[in-house]
Amino acid sequence: MAAETEKRRPSVVYGPRAPVTLTLTFGQLLDHHAKTRPQSPAVISHVQGRTIDYKELCDRSISLAKAMKGAGIRKGSKVGIISGTRIEYLEVFFATARLGAALILFNYAYTDSELVQLIKSIEPIMIFAPPGFARYDYNKALRKAQDSVASLKHFILFDDIFKKHQSSSLKFENYETFLKSKPAGSWSDDPSISAHDMVNIQFTSGSTGPNLLSRTPIPLIRMIVAISTSTVCGSSLVFPSELFDPTAALLCIEKYKCTALYGVNTMFITEMSAKAFKSTNKSSLKFGIVAGSPMPPEFLRRVMKEFEIPRIYTCWGMTELSSFVTMMHETDPWDKRIHTTGRLFPHFILKIVEPNGTKTLPWGERGEIVVSGYGQMAEYIGNKEKTEEALRYHDEDLEEGGVGGVEGRGSQTLRPWMHTGDEGVLDADGYLVFTGRIKDLIIRGGENIAPLEIEQRLNDMEAIAQASIVGVPDDKYGEAVGAFLELKEGRDKPSDDEIKKWVKDELAYFKAPTWIWWLGDGDVPEEWPKTMSGKVSKPELRKLVEEKLIKKDGKKEKAKL
Repeated sequence: MAAETEKRRPSVVYGPRAPVTLTLTFGQLLDHHAKTRPQSPAVISHVQGRTIDYKELCDRSISLAKAMKGAGIRKGSKVGIISGTRIEYLEVFFATARLGAALILFNYAYTDSELVQLIKSIEPIMIFAPPGFARYDYNKALRKAQDSVASLKHFILFDDIFKKHQSSSLKFENYETFLKSKPAGSWSDDPSISAHDMVNIQFTSGSTGPNLLSRTPIPLIRMIVAISTSTVCGSSLVFPSELFDPTAALLCIEKYKCTALYGVNTMFITEMSAKAFKSTNKSSLKFGIVAGSPMPPEFLRRVMKEFEIPRIYTCWGMTELSSFVTMMHETDPWDKRIHTTGRLFPHFILKIVEPNGTKTLPWGERGEIVVSGYGQMAEYIGNKEKTEEALRYHDEDLEEGGVGGVEGRGSQTLRPWMHTGDEGVLDADGYLVFTGRIKDLIIRGGENIAPLEIEQRLNDMEAIAQASIVGVPDDKYGEAVGAFLELKEGRDKPSDDEIKKWVKDELAYFKAPTWIWWLGDGDVPEEWPKTMSGKVSKPELRKLVEEKLIKKDGKKEKAKL
């Protein structure tokens, strides 16, 4: 009887109603910390050799806001930034928020053509950027944008950490000179600015090309995870390097006695593989937050053991939902912490629906994760079709037993649901189990194969540091299982037969990989291709498979690696 009741129960969970959401703006929050903890470090930038406290960050953001206002930036204006992890990024973030303008985050790794195309599409008035850093040089792209984007009136260039300005025809203003261009005096943020105004525009890390994402700021819970969380708590952010550097991160944990470590799983793996890992003192760490991809239980155990972190939290979310939506709690049982991504955050509703549909599935069935709540994006700018595909309305909400409209049951106004493209299932206690991307499923001869379970099995193999599974075109079965593997340092490479047997010992025979490639062999790159958010890019792996690793001459032959 209980089983029948459970089967009829719809896969819907409601986040708690407490705590009540705060409606402070970022400017108001920074002002608060400047008064209550003026000398507490806001940012420690190891790579810049500089620390800035909350009072200085507040003062400099106001000075910058004055200069930007003098240059014509107003509420609703668009301001772009290209930057690695550096103090100036936070100053621009808070200054833009004070003006009610939208900050556009351009990825530092864009090619010249991508950058120019995106600048044209978004039409900002002002862009903050270095002329280049590390292996990236923006002079050519910025000159082209300057000549072709009529709205673009101001380039504000940072003094670059790695290389000084070279001779260039680019018309620019120096960041420090610009920041100090307006006299000191009283300042008040625009009173018409609210916590519900748009504060930034991001390009999602999707694989079909960048999508412009308009995101409504959520009041003080999270947005850009590290910045918002640290600012809410009044804690200190440590910037080890402009680009991710595992050795620098480890050294900073020791030097600055960091208590928390954020990252996607590939970052933790890279840090554990670094030569400096064993020699650095990590005892100050109190907890870690791992996100980005499904986490094999063995991986989480390894992180806790090797980092000696007392608490590790997994979570699930996406850019379109303003970051995390579910997360573990320190009181959750160990079994939940390693097998689920936690429970739903306050003020959200989550459902599991039929893939490519809107019908809610019975409790315990796998399907697409859809979410509704205050943190979801406003739209994909300039892409109505994609917006309507992602944000959908479910007629069943207004039916008897449905979740109700935007004001709850009784409301006749349908709420929008963010269709995430992620597959998941709710366990008996309402914890979300994230099982992977729906489009990553491999269909072999009619059998649906989830890459995650194969990856988890391979990650348990002593010689393998990380595994990623993709579908490989196959004439007979439609798709076959392909495995990309990273060898642990100092280990001998197992044979293909050993790997296949390892998988078959625990999983169905058809889940064993037909194709096996190792990082660094033949046409396989030495490092994992990554999305903008640091996840392993499976679309890039699939592209590599089809273009270089298999032959299409009437039959498919295994590439010689």
